[in-house]
Amino acid sequence: MRNSRDIDALRSDVAANCRAWLELCKAAGLAVLVTGTVRDEEYQRYCYEQGTAATPIPSFHGEKAGLAFDFCQNVKGKEYSDLTFFQKAGELGELVGFEWGGRWKSFPDRPHLQWSQGGKYTSAMIRAGNYPPDMPLYQLHSEEEEEVQIYHWFKDMPDWARPSAEKAYHKGLIQADPETGAVSVYDVNLQAIVWLDRLGLLEEKEGTV
Repeated sequence: MRNSRDIDALRSDVAANCRAWLELCKAAGLAVLVTGTVRDEEYQRYCYEQGTAATPIPSFHGEKAGLAFDFCQNVKGKEYSDLTFFQKAGELGELVGFEWGGRWKSFPDRPHLQWSQGGKYTSAMIRAGNYPPDMPLYQLHSEEEEEVQIYHWFKDMPDWARPSAEKAYHKGLIQADPETGAVSVYDVNLQAIVWLDRLGLLEEKEGTV
């Protein structure tokens, strides 16, 4: 019986985006633990019998596919009980490009993310060996600094992103040079920052200064 937790067991493009998603969750203050990546038919059948899988035959989790992973909140006693945690983590997964099982009307699966190219590939297709193309890699930052816009001052940031960036600065997610006060924020990071703001993760908690 195989139920791997190894991210490297996933298809390489899915593994890379899983790690990008973990970084986004970390930045959002979400304690995430990957609980399963690929599995064999014996483990899938076990999950089906336990009522935690819709079918007895693996598809996206299959060893030959490596297109899905499961996760939980890495807090003892609250691994699966916090619906807000799964909503936020699932939405960050969607930001990266994954399909989130929490959106499914039939057999919703909140602790599940998979690459289906926006739902174009079904479980039946995956079982038949018809796999989606490589997943576009989500860029947390760019090493090609000369090819992308980088902002050192909030006043230079676009209007749609500036308020969220300022909140991120006050939350400590953006660091400023202690001497000049300049920051270094790539334009590709602004979308993620705005998304975190829309999820309410950049708001100051009550009682804080």
